[in-house]
Amino acid sequence: MIQVDLPAAFTIGQTFALLSKKYLQQEPDLFTSKLLGPFNVYLSCGFAPGGLFLLVGWPAWEGMYSVQWIENSFNNPLIAAFYVLFVIAMILLGNAGYILGHFWYKTKRDVFVIAGIVAGIFLTALPFILNWGCWSQIGTYAEIQTGGGYPFGEPPFFNGWLGIMCYLFITGILSGFWIRGKSRKLASNN
Repeated sequence: MIQVDLPAAFTIGQTFALLSKKYLQQEPDLFTSKLLGPFNVYLSCGFAPGGLFLLVGWPAWEGMYSVQWIENSFNNPLIAAFYVLFVIAMILLGNAGYILGHFWYKTKRDVFVIAGIVAGIFLTALPFILNWGCWSQIGTYAEIQTGGGYPFGEPPFFNGWLGIMCYLFITGILSGFWIRGKSRKLASNN
């Protein structure tokens, strides 16, 4: 969901900064650190595809049924551009979280990274709290507005959602372990 994916991207950036802490404390360059490139590979190939997959497949659900225009990308460059900007925004927010975490480590404000993660988790959960239950029905904007749609746990949505969540979980865990190990190795070499 767009309202969830954007703060989640920032939170992931902060989390990966936490995993890179040993290296980032020693690295003077915020924008050219050795782990920023691999982190961006994860963001663009591991994290962003999840939001894009769900947006393309179930646009009204991804928009939390708050707008109907999101479903009408065919022959509409502005809406197609919104899809592209959504992916760019996820990657930029992830980078902002990581680079800000790096800055906080360099300026000895380590606790801010934990606070950033906690705030990010809160902002990621907030749309679910404010729109409780909006995710439980799957359909178009018009179907949901008239009480239609089908339950979250039914195919094809659930199968697609479960598949992309497994992909996100696996790529996130593997990338997190890799970046943590690489961080320790780089920190010990300095």
